[in-house]
Amino acid sequence: MKNLLKVIQYDMLDFIEGEDENETDYTAEDVALCITSLLEFMSVMESEVQTVESAKEHIETVVLSLNSLNHQCADCLIETEQREDICQFIQQVIAAANIEFVGDVTEQWREW
Repeated sequence: MKNLLKVIQYDMLDFIEGEDENETDYTAEDVALCITSLLEFMSVMESEVQTVESAKEHIETVVLSLNSLNHQCADCLIETEQREDICQFIQQVIAAANIEFVGDVTEQWREW
């Protein structure tokens, strides 16, 4: 899971480095906030036994947090590739907590 986080982080940071500083709509600090949100989600999920309902609450919290962050970054922080990786990360965390959902559990809250 942490390898996937590194991929997400490096992809976001690579975009910043490949652009003129004035042309990017997000900063390295925004990337750090995104990764921190995902790490906090993983930590909460691992810290106690989860039920389907508690897992849904944690998923909703992280997705809404990422929605807000992405909006602050002119909806440019989370692009298609990052969205797929973030959804995969969330799914891996859920699976590690022995919780199963059918389909994309982030979809009902996700705006990115």
